Amino acid sequence: MNRPCSTRMYDRTGQLLQVLPLDEGLRREWYSLPELPPRIAEVFIAAEDSDFYRHGGIDIAALIRAAYQNLSTGQVVSGASTITMQLARMVVPRKEGEPVTLGVKIAEAWTALRIESKLSKDRILELYLNSVPFGLQAEGIGSAARTFFGCTPAQLSDARIHLLAVLLRRPAAYNPFEHPESSYDAVLEFASRTGFSAGREEWLAEVSVAERYVYPLRVPHFVNYIRNSYARQGKNLPPEMRLSIDAALTEYIENEINTQIDLHRDARLSQGALLAIDNSTGEIVCWSGGDFLSENAGQIDGVTVRNQSGSTMKPFLYASALEQGFSPATVFADVPMDFGSEEVYVPLNFNNQYNGPVLMRTALASSLNIPAVYLLYRLGVDNFMETLYRLGFDSLQGERGRTGLSLALGSGEVTLLELTRAFSVFSRGGSVPELTWDAVSPGTVAPELGQVFQSDTTAVICSMLSDRRARALGFGFAEVFHTPYPAIFKTGTSNQFQNIISLGSTTGYTVGVWMGNFTGETVIRETGSSIPAGIVRRLLDILAEQEPDSAEEFPEPVTYRKAPVCVTSGMAPGLFCNSVAEEYIPAASLQNRPVCTWHYSMNGRVQVRYPQEYQRWLGGRNAAGTMAAGSDSKPVIMYPVDGAVFVYDPGIPAESQKMRVDCTGAGDRASLFVNGTLFETVAPPFVWYVPLSPGTMRLEVYTENPDASTGITVTVK
Repeated sequence: MNRPCSTRMYDRTGQLLQVLPLDEGLRREWYSLPELPPRIAEVFIAAEDSDFYRHGGIDIAALIRAAYQNLSTGQVVSGASTITMQLARMVVPRKEGEPVTLGVKIAEAWTALRIESKLSKDRILELYLNSVPFGLQAEGIGSAARTFFGCTPAQLSDARIHLLAVLLRRPAAYNPFEHPESSYDAVLEFASRTGFSAGREEWLAEVSVAERYVYPLRVPHFVNYIRNSYARQGKNLPPEMRLSIDAALTEYIENEINTQIDLHRDARLSQGALLAIDNSTGEIVCWSGGDFLSENAGQIDGVTVRNQSGSTMKPFLYASALEQGFSPATVFADVPMDFGSEEVYVPLNFNNQYNGPVLMRTALASSLNIPAVYLLYRLGVDNFMETLYRLGFDSLQGERGRTGLSLALGSGEVTLLELTRAFSVFSRGGSVPELTWDAVSPGTVAPELGQVFQSDTTAVICSMLSDRRARALGFGFAEVFHTPYPAIFKTGTSNQFQNIISLGSTTGYTVGVWMGNFTGETVIRETGSSIPAGIVRRLLDILAEQEPDSAEEFPEPVTYRKAPVCVTSGMAPGLFCNSVAEEYIPAASLQNRPVCTWHYSMNGRVQVRYPQEYQRWLGGRNAAGTMAAGSDSKPVIMYPVDGAVFVYDPGIPAESQKMRVDCTGAGDRASLFVNGTLFETVAPPFVWYVPLSPGTMRLEVYTENPDASTGITVTVK
């Protein structure tokens, strides 16, 4: 007999979360016979089959007695079914509407004999007590105890055990919600065999129930995730599960999310999701997919639904760069850049401003877009995708054909589950844990998906993501990130502002919060990612207060040393460098660092000589600085890119439609030729504004060196 049973799910503190219903709401909990109080078996045997342990499945004496009683009265007074025969009817149910003939009884008796030949008496009794129907969609003593009295079998009083023993005979007539008094006389028929005695008033006081038990529906998205995982593997859920989740903490933070949603409904925030994991054990501590009972897509799980990740993808990119030989002292050009050809990709920073040269630390902590896209361009999309696969981003499998450099800014759609688990790689020293929904023993170490980054790499990233000063350029000195314990944060917003995300981590826990809507509507930009960041911060505060050891200092990298660097150039500071900071430098290269060549003194004043790639940025702002002389023998057209396509609009005056051409590395003078005709010769900075002309335009730059030239072709439609 292999019937499915309802699963009792408890959280890590022992709180009952749900008793999972079977088809059509039926509940059938399972308790092994040793788990049940002996009194239950004693009472049910006395009520249903007092010779249970003495017969072989059929009680001949009872059959004769029943036949005599039925013939004498002209009606069915007793069926003489033993417990084994009743179990046989559950194994081979009677056909609906079929009369109970002698043949039916003989078939049931035969099935009972077969059961007795294969199973022990205790096993038969166990199956019976866990399968017998009590009405109100409750089968088995466990579900009956909970449905009628809101308790477990171990908590049943003696009177309630006796009531349940007669309830299974006539569920409608003996229902304690409606007819508590009617069962008293039925119990008295066998009470002498159990030693039970109670007056009618005492009986009514004990078995009367005012309200039907309401089954809990806590952390429903998490429970559904577990159910679906078992179903995908073709496995049955066990009768009881002790889960890793803290239901009370999850519900508290869920209320915080709902409060923020109510406060910002005008910004089109309608859903929010939360995930928190234990970095060491891999346990899922909090999981909220949103308001499950909401009419507005409530049963969509925000933890597992795929959304663009925004800038939360950047830490993995910079970690990959460190693994590929980039230094924390690398300076990135946060200047206007175009990537691609006909489909030109022009990344912008979130504030549409450019900051010129920035250290890696600032580029990451302040979440600048252009350095990230440039970095992905250098590393290669395919290489970065492989790293993301190793981090557990299974949602990106097969997405390479639809993904380009915008992956650096989180254009790929991933789940909050994948993001949060992957973000823990930094607090875990480079490995990604396998997550578990089972509560585990303290000190248990989670199995790993794999070691993705070196521990020194993640130590450097933790230093950057916890640096308030480095974050100030992009976010100011936001208090939400200023924790009294070591913590790292990263926020992100999708490119169309449908999603705002925040990730946070201490050495002990990693938290992710997503907010937005499932309909794809744009979230009003002014809300920003500070809303989910505040919720992440609140949860980390609670966890750090509960477990101070979960928020220790992040480890220092072993193969790096702190050394002064010029903030502008990233080189070792020279005599004229006026902005110096400490940064991690690979220990092996400390003695061979070049001294800053960007800063120099002229007429008693410090000047900055920028490399050629800063030409467009420097030319578009009021800033002191000169361009370094081109060291290359061949010029490079920085903009537009080869193969770019422009659109000529006949409705706009021709003199207003011009294309800017930027070139570097051209020495002292350079000439631009358009379709073979000299357009203009200029000195640095090398910038031309060329009128658009429909058709193909060949742009060529020649320098004073007759052998040095470069050219590109653009199309004007």
